[in-house]
Amino acid sequence: MNEYQKYLEQFKQDLQRLSEQTISDIRDILMDKSIVYQYKRTNEDIVVYLFEYDFELLDLTFYGLDKNLSQYTEHISIPSKFPEKDWKTITRNSIYSFESEKTMKRYDDNVDKDESRLYDSYFDEKNDAFENWFFDCWKEASQDIELQKGMYFSIHDTGDRIDLSTMTEVSEEEIVKRLE
Repeated sequence: MNEYQKYLEQFKQDLQRLSEQTISDIRDILMDKSIVYQYKRTNEDIVVYLFEYDFELLDLTFYGLDKNLSQYTEHISIPSKFPEKDWKTITRNSIYSFESEKTMKRYDDNVDKDESRLYDSYFDEKNDAFENWFFDCWKEASQDIELQKGMYFSIHDTGDRIDLSTMTEVSEEEIVKRLE
């Protein structure tokens, strides 16, 4: 097992440890128990729920958007808390250090083609692992809840979203058309 695989497996284990809390957090959002609205907005003003993964380790954020795709909720970091018994074993720092070191070498052009391929593959697999884990959590959390808003998942700084009701990819332009 190479070092990339080692950290990828650790990342997957960390995700699994956070599944229960993540499912609970998503459920609370869907049932409007944890959303804080801005500027006297209410749940009726919000038409899109967006869950966004920001590449960085376990960074998942929720926020709600109105019909103009303006944000009118506070961000909610998911998981909202780490399980007491496991928080010290979540290896965010070691994975972050590993990724930072590899990224710096890559941008300094100090890597050969094989290392570059491993680097790209690692981040692709990491994103796939995170997406699959989130979708599993989503399916469990949303079970038996009637979804009346647009629900989407995205990776930060990308234009495409996954429609969580159909699990299909849609562009931001398609979302805007749905809101018209």
